[in-house]
Amino acid sequence: MAAAPPHEPPSRAADARPRATVETVETVEPPRGARGAALIRDVILGGQDGLVNVLGLVLGMAVATGSSRVVVTAGLAALLAESIAMAGVAFTASGAERQLGSTIRRTLDERREAVNRSRDADRRLRLADAGLSPESIALVVAETEAEATAWRDQVELMRTALAPARETRPVRAAAVVGVSTALGSAVPLLPFVLLPISAAPAVALAAGAVVLAAAGIERARTTGGRQLRAAVEMVAIGLVSALAGYLIGVLLGGPVA
Repeated sequence: MAAAPPHEPPSRAADARPRATVETVETVEPPRGARGAALIRDVILGGQDGLVNVLGLVLGMAVATGSSRVVVTAGLAALLAESIAMAGVAFTASGAERQLGSTIRRTLDERREAVNRSRDADRRLRLADAGLSPESIALVVAETEAEATAWRDQVELMRTALAPARETRPVRAAAVVGVSTALGSAVPLLPFVLLPISAAPAVALAAGAVVLAAAGIERARTTGGRQLRAAVEMVAIGLVSALAGYLIGVLLGGPVA
């Protein structure tokens, strides 16, 4: 009686064939408050610029002239000029930022496509060497490409959500930056409108420091980071500006007749 042929073990190729199970990438929503954080950046951009610049100006004018009228006149001129200039910068910069971003993304997409074509060819060769059928190879490649596309879309969604408002709404960004600059400039200017020249500089300096500290804390709270460090950084910038304006006033000025 002839012996039965030996049982052949299942081939590795058969075990390696993937099953048709396609898993979709779970969409992750942008963090709550992302747009608010982007808006805070534009508010701080204008408010800090206006406050710091006008603070240094009014302190320098105060020590140089000793005249509230001169200080208020110079401060109002700086307030209007700063607000208009910063709004214009926010608007015109948006076009350059969007163009640069578009160019960078297009270049990266072209580079990514070239790399993907090379990887796709290499992947197909390796899968064919492993013994997979053409149908299984096509399924693996399709699933890989679908997952990669889903992740790229997710990254672009997050980038758009976290982008400053000036990249997506230039008119709104210009208005926000312009108004923030005017409000920030008014902080050190109001004491010279309401108080005598002898008391106004100290009040203006204290008010500026408080507003800058609050802005730093809010920035850290919405965008992340240590609140105390952010507050100290903002106040330090204001104090350096105030000191510069004060020294200029001392060196170049003198009380007006």
